[in-house]
Amino acid sequence: MMHVRSLVLRFAVAAIGLGILVIPAAGQDITFATEMPRALVFIEEEGRGRVAAREMTAFLREAGFPVIDPALAADAAQRELVQAATNGDDLAAVELGRDFGAQILFLGVADFATRPDPVDGTLVTATTEVAIRAIRLDHGNVIGEGVADARGIEATDQAAKAKVVRQATQEVLAASGLIGGVLNDWETRPWQEAMYWQPDPGSVPSRTKGTQTASGQGPGVAILRADVLPSDGNVATRGIGVVRKGGKDLSGVRNTVRLEGVVVGPTRSIQVDGAPALVEPLGAEEATRLGISGQQAQRFYREFSLPISQDSVRIVAEGPGGSISETLAAPRIDKRWAVVIGVGEYESEDIPDLEFARADAEAVYNFLKSDAAGPFDEVLYLADEEATGAAMREALFVFLQQADWDDLVVIYYAGHGAPDPMRPDNLYLLPTDSDLNSLGATGFPMWDVKTALRRQIAAERVLVIADACHSAGTADGDVVGGSDDNAIAGGFSQLFTPSRRLMMTAADTNEFSLEDSRWGGHGVFTHFLLEGLGGHGDMNSDGIVTFTELFDYVASNVRTATDGRQNPQRSGFGDIPLAVVGGGG
Repeated sequence: MMHVRSLVLRFAVAAIGLGILVIPAAGQDITFATEMPRALVFIEEEGRGRVAAREMTAFLREAGFPVIDPALAADAAQRELVQAATNGDDLAAVELGRDFGAQILFLGVADFATRPDPVDGTLVTATTEVAIRAIRLDHGNVIGEGVADARGIEATDQAAKAKVVRQATQEVLAASGLIGGVLNDWETRPWQEAMYWQPDPGSVPSRTKGTQTASGQGPGVAILRADVLPSDGNVATRGIGVVRKGGKDLSGVRNTVRLEGVVVGPTRSIQVDGAPALVEPLGAEEATRLGISGQQAQRFYREFSLPISQDSVRIVAEGPGGSISETLAAPRIDKRWAVVIGVGEYESEDIPDLEFARADAEAVYNFLKSDAAGPFDEVLYLADEEATGAAMREALFVFLQQADWDDLVVIYYAGHGAPDPMRPDNLYLLPTDSDLNSLGATGFPMWDVKTALRRQIAAERVLVIADACHSAGTADGDVVGGSDDNAIAGGFSQLFTPSRRLMMTAADTNEFSLEDSRWGGHGVFTHFLLEGLGGHGDMNSDGIVTFTELFDYVASNVRTATDGRQNPQRSGFGDIPLAVVGGGG
């Protein structure tokens, strides 16, 4: 029986009475658009109860704001940002928002004091002041403020504190106009995505800002590809040179490297590994594709022989007046990291299980640990009950944060993806503990994937492979919302700015990802992905399967096997060697 790797949704939309009138903001021009801004709450207050933060978060969730879990502020740098932001540093607040993919940051302080009640010494009187401000993170400015105080009597210090902080927080929300001001601003000002997000590590925009030296501003240099080319007739050398960096015991081995890049700004010369590179004009169409249109830009390239004991090369661009810009490129990959996730079994009865998702992920994991892939140095494998939302978040935000700039990162996901039934513009991957009735709290948001890639993962080479889609249909096939587009595939396609980061998805935005026993107990996409990595994808018979070769093989065969119903998609620049045919030496 054929299955679609999608999610069939049953739900009822319930109106929530909040005691206030909330007017949904108009859709904004933003990737992963939402009717309400994504909110992050940090309120400084004594004690473990976090009363003000809990009250504020609960109110925002009920009002329809997608609220991001602040517990993700796990490292020291982020905790320092939290402290600086709550002390009034709005630039720190913007940095904090970027780390989480938030759009509005609610910062506050809840001060309180208690003393024995003067009338009845057995009771405790508490007083408090709660002050909250809302910061619009693309512009970095305060768009709403609220202050309230309260006084109350209870039997204990803790009870009195909780009572008055709760009262003051509710007054801030209900009477200060804070939320109304946020929504009015959100509705009238389009979200400035480009101003907010910093370019991806390794992307052309991030690398073409130039270098300021004593002689002036040097040209900006970005590397598009730096690949070790296979050596004729030597599979062992080919495997070591292409897939892994070399060791000292192979000091006599050399490999041919092709390095390509772009230089922006007035440029007198470009040297690659100590010798002049060939320079040619960059066409307007390609400049637009790279995100550098309207700038003075040229393409450069050079092929040269690299000793296996040397893992990086220096590129030097000289501008007028002797200004110099230098950058490093790593033709050979240092460490290789991977996160492999396969979710076929779901705790919720509302989410249909997938028959082959776990098998797909396990097969990819086994490949990455094989000699044909190098093997990979660090692989984190999450399947079924292990693939909780918390585990997925730790994998992307903590485990992959260890990767360095010259490492390779691969992320593979097989499982369901879905829009939030209550907010269809919010897209989620579904961990095993997802709940369709509260996807905002239990799903893994696509914006978290985006945030991890842009803010947590430093590696320039990143490959994302996704065998997931969604259906917005009911159990008997009726369409909810008038669309059966695979929004998850579209969401993945917008993860990267122009960069050396690559993406491959199983299907186009209006298609399903299919699985069936005829494909060896795998989804059709991963079946041909594994075949390609196993050697069938070596289209030029040089003993190496690269990303481009693999995608061409997978896309062609999936299209044929499904009679054109499923068409894999790719994005990104450059290429990455992924497999050595025959296992390498």
